[in-house]
Amino acid sequence: MSKTSTHPKAELRASVANCIMGGNSVTRKDNGWIRDLVEFDCGGYRFVFRQKPEVISRDFNQHIGTFYETTEVTVADVAPDKVQAVEAAIGRICWLLSFAGTCQVIPFEYEYPNGSGHRHSKSVSGTVQNFRPAFEMVDGAQLKSFVEQTYEKYTRLELSRKLNVVIAYLVQAERPFQPTEVRLILVFVALESLKDTFARCQSMPYVKGFFRKPPKKLSSDGAKYLFEELLTMMFRQVGMRRGLKRVIQLRNDLIHSGLSRKPHSRQMSLYADVHDLIREYLLRLLGYRGRYSPYAFERRGVSAEIK
Repeated sequence: MSKTSTHPKAELRASVANCIMGGNSVTRKDNGWIRDLVEFDCGGYRFVFRQKPEVISRDFNQHIGTFYETTEVTVADVAPDKVQAVEAAIGRICWLLSFAGTCQVIPFEYEYPNGSGHRHSKSVSGTVQNFRPAFEMVDGAQLKSFVEQTYEKYTRLELSRKLNVVIAYLVQAERPFQPTEVRLILVFVALESLKDTFARCQSMPYVKGFFRKPPKKLSSDGAKYLFEELLTMMFRQVGMRRGLKRVIQLRNDLIHSGLSRKPHSRQMSLYADVHDLIREYLLRLLGYRGRYSPYAFERRGVSAEIK
């Protein structure tokens, strides 16, 4: 005889804020239908994201810059001992959507079983932003493809590469009314974090405040890796070859003096270049294949592609 489970499965519900993506699947109603659903198949579960009608109609401009509840997420057939794992998975999907939209997508309340009234919430902060996203947020099908392609790799790397920290820096850099220097410092800190975790994942020895090359003598600490050397190695590992001289010069100006003598327009151009470096690197690191939107203004409207 088969053993009957003492832990029946039930539906879990979550509330999510600041997720302004379009739908991929439709909900049919008595008076018609609305394309308000995106279903993500990740980690053995189906996560159904249902958007508010005003998100689908793109009628949310009044909510830009505010914390805005946009989405209900439901997950069927969740056993009680899997609730924490499913909630963590919703968090990962939301981090990927935060990267996709350069906007802090946040789960803030959970109910299990759905409809039971047994809810728990967490204190969060974040606002709706809609400026130069990595993907066109109206295209639910493309966002579904991006999340499903990258979810497993994100899960494996999220802690060792501090991916949520990097994404949070990118989002914070895009907050309205940030001074240019603050924007630049935030993206450079994101780049520093990626460089640091890359070196640690490569098991490079860290001695006296620097990552070191293999010593030529047993008594030596080994020569220091320069910032540019580590970045070049990091980018080449995912198939990127980029000139970094101008970016590193600006980084050094800001780190050592807090200001740059470059014209504001030049600073913003370099900021866009750094944003695009990180954007492409993360997409390649996570194994994404397909089209995406560059950040730089002169490249907007012409999608890039990773093959």
